[in-house]
Amino acid sequence: MSLLAVLVALGCRDPLSPNADRNFAPETWITAAPQDTITEKDANGRPKIPAFPPDGVGTIPVRFHLHWAGSDRDGAVSGFYFAVVETVPLPPPGLPMPNLPGPKPRDYKYTSKTDSVFIFNVSEFASDREHAFYIYAVDDKGKADATPARFIFNAQDRYPPDVVIYEAKGTGPFYRMIAPGQVVTEIRSIAIRDSATLANLGSAPPDTVPATSELVFNWRAEPVIAGTHVTGFKYKLDEAAFIEIPAESTSKTYGLGVTTIGTKIFTLRALDGAGGAKETNRRFLVNRSPDTWFAGPPPGLFGPTGYIEVSPMTDAGLRAMPELQGTMLSSDSLVTMPPLRPRYETFYELYDPDGTGPLGTRIYIRQPGDTVHINSWVLFHSGGRDDDSPYDVPVSFNDASWIQDTAFVNGPAYVVRAGPPNGSPVGFSQQAYTFATPNGPTRKPTSSGAYPVFNTARVDWAPFIGAYLGVRAAGQVFLVTRAIDGNGSADNRIRDPKAFYETNCTGLDPDPLCSRVITFYVDKAPYLQTWLTGFVPQPGGPSSVFQTRTLNLNLIASDDDPYDRDPSNFVASPGGPSATRVLRWTVTIKGKNAAGNDTTYAPTPPLQQFDPNFQIQVPTYIVGPAAQVVVQLCDCAYCEITSGEGRCITQTIDITIPTAEPARATSAVTTPGPGNPQAWGRSSR
Repeated sequence: MSLLAVLVALGCRDPLSPNADRNFAPETWITAAPQDTITEKDANGRPKIPAFPPDGVGTIPVRFHLHWAGSDRDGAVSGFYFAVVETVPLPPPGLPMPNLPGPKPRDYKYTSKTDSVFIFNVSEFASDREHAFYIYAVDDKGKADATPARFIFNAQDRYPPDVVIYEAKGTGPFYRMIAPGQVVTEIRSIAIRDSATLANLGSAPPDTVPATSELVFNWRAEPVIAGTHVTGFKYKLDEAAFIEIPAESTSKTYGLGVTTIGTKIFTLRALDGAGGAKETNRRFLVNRSPDTWFAGPPPGLFGPTGYIEVSPMTDAGLRAMPELQGTMLSSDSLVTMPPLRPRYETFYELYDPDGTGPLGTRIYIRQPGDTVHINSWVLFHSGGRDDDSPYDVPVSFNDASWIQDTAFVNGPAYVVRAGPPNGSPVGFSQQAYTFATPNGPTRKPTSSGAYPVFNTARVDWAPFIGAYLGVRAAGQVFLVTRAIDGNGSADNRIRDPKAFYETNCTGLDPDPLCSRVITFYVDKAPYLQTWLTGFVPQPGGPSSVFQTRTLNLNLIASDDDPYDRDPSNFVASPGGPSATRVLRWTVTIKGKNAAGNDTTYAPTPPLQQFDPNFQIQVPTYIVGPAAQVVVQLCDCAYCEITSGEGRCITQTIDITIPTAEPARATSAVTTPGPGNPQAWGRSSR
């Protein structure tokens, strides 16, 4: 009975109350943020409130004071959880910027405050970055706002701290040769002041330090506005990537000779609390380029003729000539180092005027503006100095071509002996532009490799001290030589000698570098031999007075450097004339008409032939008795078509003719005359 009573009692319990949550979740919102010290202001001094358009993203500074609030209608807000998310600093290559990610649970942080100053992250590669700020309130019973407040914005780092390199220098040895085998060494510091900017982008930096230098850079950071600070620095010179150092480190030293030669940029970045950066740099060269000058023979060395005869044209023959002793065509070319070579803007021309005749090759001394024979060799010697590179001249003692005299094996052949830095470049190269007659164009520049190279194992073997150039096109040549140092750097101050000369060397105030360019002309112009007895009409002579209006002319002419481009007569290599001479005559008649005005008789087709004999019937509209024979003489067959083939000259000869007859001549003919074929060569083409 007792057990039954218990069971009945249990079966009669009241039912359980329903499990219902009567606690309301709190609400959260972001209040308007007050402006801080870096807010822009309008003309009246009022802050410019950042715009947060509903369909766009507003921009705020990276350091920003945010306020928020929360409320709970059936309790109290005990705190907040907030999270900040951001995009990547830069989009992946070739792709658009990805969307903002959503916050993960681990991104949220708790605070009991209702405001805070945030520093939002940007990047050293981009000064602005898109962010989102999420926050939700939690009440006193631990219930969270299920709909967090959200604020999407673009944070911009407009005022990163400045970074100033207040000292940059390179310190190293300079070498100066004062006599053969005597070198003075001086330690100097070169300030590196140049900064790379858009204004000087692509130009050579003015600051160049020796090839073996110690480099020192000192800097400081300067905050632009209050509240910003530097968290560290990054620098890079030859390093593969930027090196990051703490904010306390404000200098960097590269040891003597550690840095490779070439164009350098030392880049320095100051990083701020937002991850943004401001950058500066110093641009400079390591390895001073060599200097160059022409070191030809003294201008009057060969006397009034300006040339000497050399036969035979061999190394031994040149060394034996008294006139060449002490020049670069003697053994002195292996003795006199480039820094000790005298400065003469002269050069040699090598030409055999009679081909294979009894005379030997003539060596001329030429100066700027001279005219050399077409198909001759021109030879330039150069001097130069170099401050900081080893004398690594390319010479192999297995190459016997440089040993022309056994005395040089252990003697003073300084030029071909490698060694430490001595203030001298190790060689030269040359570049020549030719503006072809009569009207161009500029022919492709002729450039040489480096010389001397006394090593037969090298493909650029060049066993000579000077620059040889065969000139086979009539025109004007612009030539520059460039010293090359032991580190491979060249004197490239003049890139295009023709453009440089025409721009800087033809006015009243020439550039000092104009002495590094030599310009000369190629092809001696042909000439009429008016002094010969058989020349008709001889100026001022009896043959210039004609008894009839039928003129029989004998225009004997010659050319000192004939050069026939006909394949059957072509000269294979420079050094002398061709076996045949090409001369072309064109004749017109000038005079007065009956009204006393100048008039010209120019037959159609032109009276043009490869023969000096002309017969011309003067037309009656040239009344006489005073008239002129105008002769164009060319040493080329088709130079109007082929530029650079030759030159033309025009000469006017006064003549006297009978006054006009009533009948007017209507045609002109050419007939052979009693010319001197030996004087002008081939009579047809």
